[in-house]
Amino acid sequence: KDLVKAFEWYQKAAEQGYANAQYSLAKMYNSGEGVSKDFVKAFEWFKKAAEQGNADAQYNLGLMYYHGEGVGKDLFKAFEWYQKAAEKGNREAQYMLGYMYDNGEGIGKDLTKAFYWHRTAAEQGDRKAQYMLGYMYYHGEGVGKDLPKAFEWVQKAVEQGHAGAQTILGLMYHGGEGVSKDLVKAFEWYQKAAERGNSSGQFALGLMYYHGEGVSKDLVKAAEWYQKAAEQGDADAQYNLAFMYHKGEGVSKDLVLSYAWLNLAAIHNTDATKKRDGLNLSRIEQAEAERLSSNWTPGQSLKREGSALVTSQKSSKKNDATPVLHGTGTLFVVSDSGHAITNFHVVNECKKLTVEGYNGEAKVLAEDKVNDLALIQVPGKVQATAFLVTDPSTLRQGEEVVVFGFPLNSVLSSGGNLTPGIVSALTGMGNNTSQMQITAPIQPGSSGSPVLNRRGEVVGVVTSKLSDEKMVRVTGQIAQSLNFAINGQILKMFLDINKVKYKTGSSVSFAKEKSYADIADNARTWTTVIECTR
Repeated sequence: KDLVKAFEWYQKAAEQGYANAQYSLAKMYNSGEGVSKDFVKAFEWFKKAAEQGNADAQYNLGLMYYHGEGVGKDLFKAFEWYQKAAEKGNREAQYMLGYMYDNGEGIGKDLTKAFYWHRTAAEQGDRKAQYMLGYMYYHGEGVGKDLPKAFEWVQKAVEQGHAGAQTILGLMYHGGEGVSKDLVKAFEWYQKAAERGNSSGQFALGLMYYHGEGVSKDLVKAAEWYQKAAEQGDADAQYNLAFMYHKGEGVSKDLVLSYAWLNLAAIHNTDATKKRDGLNLSRIEQAEAERLSSNWTPGQSLKREGSALVTSQKSSKKNDATPVLHGTGTLFVVSDSGHAITNFHVVNECKKLTVEGYNGEAKVLAEDKVNDLALIQVPGKVQATAFLVTDPSTLRQGEEVVVFGFPLNSVLSSGGNLTPGIVSALTGMGNNTSQMQITAPIQPGSSGSPVLNRRGEVVGVVTSKLSDEKMVRVTGQIAQSLNFAINGQILKMFLDINKVKYKTGSSVSFAKEKSYADIADNARTWTTVIECTR
């Protein structure tokens, strides 16, 4: 076996137009076998093979458009290529076509067509499609509810080791649906799914330990399995885990962690909002809970770093030094209550924050270190607020954007600077899906600036630029216009978690594109400078 030589011969045949070789060459570029991984070249060769009718290449081309690898993310094109491959019998493409119809991605939601394509792929032995077919029969989605058929297809997926199917099988035994009720078997199937990382199985296993169904009651193990599911973003598990922290069941009583998990669950669970707001926390405890939930990302736990007393003792030594201006950034107002957004790195470790145009000190309400966001309370009344884009997912690669901010505030215009550009990529460095890449120039002081579309809606927040020094060191060249912004979806999620009532541009006034001059005039009313003193 010699992958380098395999690559060489595939390349010779591919360059002569042989579709199967083009597909094999693309696979090697895609996986990094025999050659350095290169998604752009993988895309190019998949496209050549796909255009010649190679179904596997068509499926992989759809996959790259779907994930935005080697090309800008484009769900409609992903759908088109999946459809071509599906019609030629590619079962993975058939499953993805069913998935897109099921979720309304790249095409209108259509459960009947979703069922058709899942069934087509399932009949070819695709385990994900078999699971989905069983799921649809179980819930009566896209087809009449049929528990015996649900059991039949779920069983097929289970035989191929599908964890989600194991959870469904557990549910059927748990409720006696399509099969005789058997709590012990239900527990066994939940356990299999949970041990393979399925969050629904972990949540269900937690329930059985909590209630003592199919197994001896064990609150500690219940909390452990809720924790695993909660860390994956399961809202029901987050809610139940919060309840256990509230009562001190299976875990030490901790109202801060209870509040934090409820804050996360509240995104999908309305009951969590009521429970959270009913907790009796001090302002310091609530601030800590807000910080914990704001900084959380899927896969992480919530851990308290210590009491407020310890924190204040650590910082007291710094307070002895004479405060000096550390730097400036840009801030924009997002609510009538005076909530505003900037970057975390702009306000990190600042002793005092002042906002140009407002009398008094500004306060940090919440921070998100991972996504570089900070929620600020500006003092006094606000004159105007930004409008966020209603649906951030509609932003496209190549779309025109503008950045309005206050770079080099002591040197450049005190009235703000507007710089136009385009969205050059829908992901950041290393395919970071929380960011996007823009060509609009940014400078020191641009941090926290709003990125706006041509209708004047905020679609992102400037966060960083690629270091020229590092690029010269690595490549010998200066990078051009490699600037990054947090995308609108992350911004809205941060505001939702922190219960900020922001506005979206759904009115008639945002129906048409605006001139750069009009965008600047409007942005100037709710964008300003924030100064950090340390």
